[in-house]
Amino acid sequence: MNNKKRMAEEEGTERGKPGGNLFGRTQSRLTLAYSSLTIVLLALFIGVVYLLLSYIVISGQKDNLLSLVAVERIMVENNMQKGKPEDTLDNQRLWGSGSEQFFYYVVNDKGELISGNEIFPGMRPELLGLVQDWKPRAKEIMEVSLSVPADVLDNGEAGAKPVAPSTLHLMVTGQAALTKNGPDLTLYAGINVTPQYNLLHRLLMLLILLAIVFVFIACLIGWLMSRKAMVPIVKSYNRQREFVGNASHELRTPLSVLLASVNALELELGQSAPSFAKHTLSNMKDEIRRMTRMVQDLLVLARSDSDDLELVKRDFDFRPLAEKTIQSIRHLKSAKGVCIELIGPEQLVLNGDPEKLRQVLTILLDNAVKFTPRGGEVRVVISDRDETGSPGFHLSVEDTGPGIRAGDVDRIFDRFYRGDKSRTRGLGGHGLGLAIAKWIVEAHHGQITLSSEESKGSIFHVDIPVNK
Repeated sequence: MNNKKRMAEEEGTERGKPGGNLFGRTQSRLTLAYSSLTIVLLALFIGVVYLLLSYIVISGQKDNLLSLVAVERIMVENNMQKGKPEDTLDNQRLWGSGSEQFFYYVVNDKGELISGNEIFPGMRPELLGLVQDWKPRAKEIMEVSLSVPADVLDNGEAGAKPVAPSTLHLMVTGQAALTKNGPDLTLYAGINVTPQYNLLHRLLMLLILLAIVFVFIACLIGWLMSRKAMVPIVKSYNRQREFVGNASHELRTPLSVLLASVNALELELGQSAPSFAKHTLSNMKDEIRRMTRMVQDLLVLARSDSDDLELVKRDFDFRPLAEKTIQSIRHLKSAKGVCIELIGPEQLVLNGDPEKLRQVLTILLDNAVKFTPRGGEVRVVISDRDETGSPGFHLSVEDTGPGIRAGDVDRIFDRFYRGDKSRTRGLGGHGLGLAIAKWIVEAHHGQITLSSEESKGSIFHVDIPVNK
């Protein structure tokens, strides 16, 4: 039973607004980190394997071509050294020296073809055009791709196997052949490496397919690992949330007793009490009230984390609620000398929790009055249009206080965060009010934002869509 309860609490935390969003984002980051690392390593492995195999295959073909040309050059030189005419070269012997040979040509110093052969005779003009004006250096190899029409592929020699693809990949090289009068002839030879390129292409496609499968597996493993890593964090968060809720609930009674005891002491001492005692009792009452407010805020946040606190929504007029809230703030001693102005329609009906939205206005007004100097002004604007002009509930609270530093704006809604700690502590703030206001607004599917500039005041904006 306890395990089921713990699992339900963890699932509830994942769905809850503050904790759930945080844990969800954290798990997503961990999943992305695990998966990215695995994918990078996998990509490096595939790249290294493919490049290594490509190097081995291509280098092997280049060595075969160089060996083939060397053998044929010796045959040409032997034929020339015997004093035979150039046009009596033994084509059959030259052609049979390499099983992968695609063509060979013997060209004199005038660029004239002395002897040669090729698999597809129709390609001779194009192949001669590649090599006639090319004087290769030692072991220089040229790689070319040729588009061959289908009718040319069908004109091969008898017994020659037709080449299926219309694009052929060739490796071509050449060497000078020595004659009696010097190197007057050049031997060119080429081999067909299309099967090897096709093999590498199929290998690449296979590796990419395997990579896609392994990426999916890596993402799944990353998600499982991140989920497992989040288990102790979720448990710790649940324990902390329970402690805050229980402690806040238990502290309410002793704080109420302390406040009643201080009030009883004041009545007992009466007007005859020494000034030191009066001052001490007054300070004690202020601190107890401050602690009571903080405990109440902690209890609200603890309930919001566990989604135990439900909104009681109904249609109501926000205008009179805002007027009563402003009137109560004006009666506070801390609001003396600060002008609070309400601007908006005489009637503004919306659907929501009146008490919670009044709490939002109270928090924003309390902050504005605290930080507005004596004689300053606080403006409360309500409207049935948001800042973009779309229908919706809009509330803004503007003050003429010192403003908020740009570095504090992004963190102003964090719990217990206070930009100027010394100043807010002196004013009685504990950094929970704006966090509560944000939770209430987001529970209404709205958003709360802040625009502020130092020494020019701050404006809090609340927008709640009517269709929610």
